[in-house]
Amino acid sequence: MLALFFSQHYYILLLFLLFMGFLSGFVDAIAGGGGLISIPALLYTGLPITQVFGTNKFQSSIGTAMAVRNYYKNGLINLNTVWRGLLFGFIGAVIGVITINHISNKFMQYIVPFLMLLVFIFNLLNKQLGIHTGKPKMSTPLFFALFGFILGFYDAFFGPGTGNFWIIAIVYFLGYTYLNASGYAKVLNLKSNLFSLVGFLIYGKVQFAFGIAMSIGSFAGGWCGAQQVILKGSKLVRPVFMVIVFINIVMSFYQLLN
Repeated sequence: MLALFFSQHYYILLLFLLFMGFLSGFVDAIAGGGGLISIPALLYTGLPITQVFGTNKFQSSIGTAMAVRNYYKNGLINLNTVWRGLLFGFIGAVIGVITINHISNKFMQYIVPFLMLLVFIFNLLNKQLGIHTGKPKMSTPLFFALFGFILGFYDAFFGPGTGNFWIIAIVYFLGYTYLNASGYAKVLNLKSNLFSLVGFLIYGKVQFAFGIAMSIGSFAGGWCGAQQVILKGSKLVRPVFMVIVFINIVMSFYQLLN
């Protein structure tokens, strides 16, 4: 019904995408999971699913880049710390892309919902986790090299929840607060978004009119979301993170059972 209405009211559709882009960028800047908002919004446009994903990568890259800029500007990201995650993430992503062309990733839809559920329960039982700086459980260089590769591979091979896995891994293994973890997760997500976007652009799977409308909103949302995190810190990130993880769990189990 809504898709039919939008097909007859083009400019209202653009305003709708502008607003949903803002909402997506705002949520994504805080705790990740903006795709839970932007992808359903783009489905109402009637685009083929490949163009939905391509256009989503286009707009999310803009919002994530703005969030990264704000985090970096406010001293919450040290590139000397995260470069290993970017390098090994790229290597992992390349191997993930090659692997998915030879091995089906269908089995991941049975594993990921339970991993997300474990993350949710673990956070629920450890209410102070990530609120204050904790004791690191491994060295920072080793962490970013190891998890950069693992999550880079996972993001290219399957994808859903990568940002959430980054945040909880950084909080648990490095003892960072949710505030700092969110900033580093954004940098690593930006790498993944840009890597995927190049592929979608090469194959012409980006609808630029819709993508630009959402990008304007995502740009503003990414800025506002990052500002809220900087002002309110981990006490804002943790509850939003929990909500996003819970929604991911519900959607994952729903898709698994249907």
